[in-house]
Amino acid sequence: MRPIALAVPAIAASLAALAVGFTATAPAKAAAPKSTILPGHWEYSYRIGIIPAGSEDKCIKPADAAQFSKGICTRRYKCDYTTNQVDDGKIALKGTWTDKKGRVAPVSAKGSYTPESFKLDVKMKTINGLPIAGVMSAKRLAATCPANVD
Repeated sequence: MRPIALAVPAIAASLAALAVGFTATAPAKAAAPKSTILPGHWEYSYRIGIIPAGSEDKCIKPADAAQFSKGICTRRYKCDYTTNQVDDGKIALKGTWTDKKGRVAPVSAKGSYTPESFKLDVKMKTINGLPIAGVMSAKRLAATCPANVD
């Protein structure tokens, strides 16, 4: 199998992992929460280059929406950002993701958001140094989540 064919499922899994959850460290001082995305039933779609890499429905809880302004991360990684700007409809992130085995991957993402949608252009390198570019798009479908959507 060609190396790029092996990389596509791994890349798709990395982009999909962005949708799993949002985590970040607490801010140094208390501030009013920023207006970012709204909780509810969301649909995510992923692309690697021009290749569709999957889609899924997610239930974004109010706590998940609040974490959006603190930097996007997944439960699978520890995310450290040297650049973390989420404000006024724009997103800019740059840093590293470290997996549970201690492997570090540089990542950057730029995009935009509204209360009911967002789009991120994600660039990262695999642990072998292979550069990868993808897009994660999401739109809010409803204010409440169906029972069958996590």
